[in-house]
Amino acid sequence: MSLIAGSIDFSNNTDTQATRFSDCFTNFKHSYHKHWQEEAIDLQYWHQPISPTSVSEVQPLLNDEVVLVADLRLDNRDELRTMLGGMTDTVTDSELVMAAYKKWQADCVNYLIGGFAFAIWNRRLKTLFCARDHLGQKPLFYCEINDIKGRCFVFCTTPTGILNHSRSSKDIDPQGVFNILMGRTCNEESSTLFAGIKRLPAGFSVQVNDAGTKLRRYWEPEPGETIRYADDTQYCEGFNEKFEQAVAACINTDLPVSSFLSGGLDSSSVACMAHQKLQEKKRQLISTSFILPENEEGIDEKEYIESILAENNFDHVYITRENVGFRQCIENTHKRYDGFPYTSHAYLDKLLPILSERNVGVHLCGYGGDHVASYHGMWVFEQLLMEGQWSTLLKLLKSTNNGQMSGVIKMLLRTLRNITQASLPKGRNTTWYNKKVERRMVLPELAHRPGFRESVLRGPSFDVQPFPRKITDIMKRFIQYDRTSVTLETLSNTFLPYAIDYRTPFTDVRLINYCMSIPPEQFYLDRKRSLIRRSVKGLIPERIRLAHNKEQGSTPNLFKGLWQDKDQLLEDLNNCSSIDQISTLLDIPRLRKLLAGTDVDDSDKPKIYKNLELALYIAWFKNRF
Repeated sequence: MSLIAGSIDFSNNTDTQATRFSDCFTNFKHSYHKHWQEEAIDLQYWHQPISPTSVSEVQPLLNDEVVLVADLRLDNRDELRTMLGGMTDTVTDSELVMAAYKKWQADCVNYLIGGFAFAIWNRRLKTLFCARDHLGQKPLFYCEINDIKGRCFVFCTTPTGILNHSRSSKDIDPQGVFNILMGRTCNEESSTLFAGIKRLPAGFSVQVNDAGTKLRRYWEPEPGETIRYADDTQYCEGFNEKFEQAVAACINTDLPVSSFLSGGLDSSSVACMAHQKLQEKKRQLISTSFILPENEEGIDEKEYIESILAENNFDHVYITRENVGFRQCIENTHKRYDGFPYTSHAYLDKLLPILSERNVGVHLCGYGGDHVASYHGMWVFEQLLMEGQWSTLLKLLKSTNNGQMSGVIKMLLRTLRNITQASLPKGRNTTWYNKKVERRMVLPELAHRPGFRESVLRGPSFDVQPFPRKITDIMKRFIQYDRTSVTLETLSNTFLPYAIDYRTPFTDVRLINYCMSIPPEQFYLDRKRSLIRRSVKGLIPERIRLAHNKEQGSTPNLFKGLWQDKDQLLEDLNNCSSIDQISTLLDIPRLRKLLAGTDVDDSDKPKIYKNLELALYIAWFKNRF
């Protein structure tokens, strides 16, 4: 894993080049840092080896024509070596990418599979080419600067590097605050919290030269040629082949491997498959779970987790939120990450130092299993109703509600409501928008700025656009626009300072392509998410495999930390009121009132948490920059 950064001054004012990237990554554990500069271009690279071949990585990698810096993990190395020819099995991933660029130029991204963010400077053409992987497992940010000194382009793995460039803006972007608070309703993948800094969306490349900046989408989830087998079990075999391939690629490291384990279908499948593959090499998986502190009421996932542990000899670690306050966690985040990500997580605050002490190199997660790789279960009923498959719909409703007709009727009515709401005109009236703003606790003055409502209405969110008529269209919308890449980017950068590569096997593009090309009924033959349930039989306990819904535990109790720190947080909010870029962007009086209260609705707590994170982060940011 790596950090990459660079700046190019197209006005050729070499005296304006900033070499301050190295000042802001002191907390990133790395084996070496390299700096390359030529005329008006500056490239920097921080490296920590994870995979066996990455031990011999030397970047920036250069020849007479191009220079490359990359944070990448290629999962199709053997295929690439065959296509490129003459490459040994010890060739580094960066050397493969450089050879691919030499052969296919900008189309090289069409041949790469894995997690990658890279930049290639063509010295002859004076052109920069950058790309980010299909799902956004590796982040990449950029900024175009046009000032009295001329035009400059800056990129980095995190916004922190760009913010430390001498010519970048240090302003908070109101649109970015709005997008964060509106969440999935907004579905904006390119904007960030910072004015002028954009993220390169997943599946995109960008080319930069004297003529300007040109973005290009090189991939989007589309069904390929339909795969049809004679027997239903063959679809499971195909799924298992791709799933095993994805997990094997993710655990390609000699360092210890850990994995989240919540006791749900997705995390259990990933953990059990990873452990199975590791045991072939006489290695053991470290599994980690978040549970409630002792004597604290709430939903506890421990009973599900224990059923997994009873059948697998994982090296297991339980983490609780106990003795970790919200405010302390925020302060630790600011100090550790020097400004990004702005989010905090009390459980991760305790977990990551433990994993680091155990020299973990890769951490796995089941993220994406429900809506990326196996079709999102929450929309199955709506889809079947629209397709006219009423007998299958009734069968699934009965199965889900254990045959109780009251539950069947209630869920059917909810399904009809969802379709009706999703079929409303795209324009959505002002009342709808105001209710959304109110529920999200967005300051009205912010929500009604020119263009903000329109930005929501142009988005691809399920809240705005008509309900898709095909399963593959639903999958595409979740994969491409459900903030999947933003979530992966945030988690990746959360693990980054500890030199732990965060990997999600269910977001493997080969698995996604397979799931989008098989007959849709494979996803609901017996019950919701039928394909994955049938495929992992024998891999995970039957109780977990056949469970319809596992209630989410532990995480809701995260919000209790707010009231433990209430007095100090109220004082913080008073201080925030005097900072213009907070009082004009966040509803501080409402936050203060809710925090001071004793009876707060559980549905409001996550929104209070998010607003407080932003308020305290912006306050820290204005002092830092």
